[in-house]
Amino acid sequence: MKVALANKFDKKTVLEFCKNTFSWGDYIEYVWDYWIKEGNLLVIRKNKRPVAMCHVIIFSEDTRIWIEGIRVDKNFRRKGFATILVKESEKLGLQKNCFYSYMLIESRNTNSLKLARKLGYKIDEKWNFFSLTPKKIRSVPKTYFPTLNSNIIPPYSNNLSYVTSWRWLPLTGHAKNSLIKQKKIIYSNYDKIKSVAVLTDSDHFDSTLLVTLLSGKKIGLKKILQFIQNFAFKKKYKRIQILTKLKSLPTLPDLEKRLIFYLMKKKLRNKTNSIGYFP
Repeated sequence: MKVALANKFDKKTVLEFCKNTFSWGDYIEYVWDYWIKEGNLLVIRKNKRPVAMCHVIIFSEDTRIWIEGIRVDKNFRRKGFATILVKESEKLGLQKNCFYSYMLIESRNTNSLKLARKLGYKIDEKWNFFSLTPKKIRSVPKTYFPTLNSNIIPPYSNNLSYVTSWRWLPLTGHAKNSLIKQKKIIYSNYDKIKSVAVLTDSDHFDSTLLVTLLSGKKIGLKKILQFIQNFAFKKKYKRIQILTKLKSLPTLPDLEKRLIFYLMKKKLRNKTNSIGYFP
């Protein structure tokens, strides 16, 4: 079965078979046009109609790919289409000398987890997803923007990530400095282990503030969350989405734990190899 690039004429059919993917619907209708522009939006067609899709982002500078939005029409499932799409995505990454492939799967999505494991993916990290309501806070806690020379990123981990547009990117030195310059990293000083967060706008969903909580203890986290609530209220955000590897957050009236996600990872090739293999 041939994999092709999606075009604007595929949209209506794809959205039709995606509309009931989850109990609440699906997000593909909000991201389709962005993914078309970004490129590498892949489909499999049957009788000239798309019956399966996925999107792959190639981060050449980080030697990784990100696979998202795997969908198959319910009338064409269990035919290996999802496997074909993932393997084609990996092939695109190998052509750009990428070493790793990542995808995000909700912890209760047993079918997707089974597929990912079958294709060689393993759980790399567990992330908790919270929602927080923007709100005016009377007494806004003090929160700070770090300088380029500050050492506020937790020193005990060299494998930190931050979330932008629901894609997990490595928090490298270059990325950290760029985020600091854009005033997208904040921290509080209420405990010995500083509470640190990365704030990014969602490229795909209007008025949505994405927050990656990197570290902190109860008091500091509560203060930084209240700051974020007030910040989002002032900037007229409609929703705040929080992703963190922290096991628990302090109790707040407007904070709700929603889901657990697994960050899945697969090695595509060894860094010592000059020529990658093609699955």
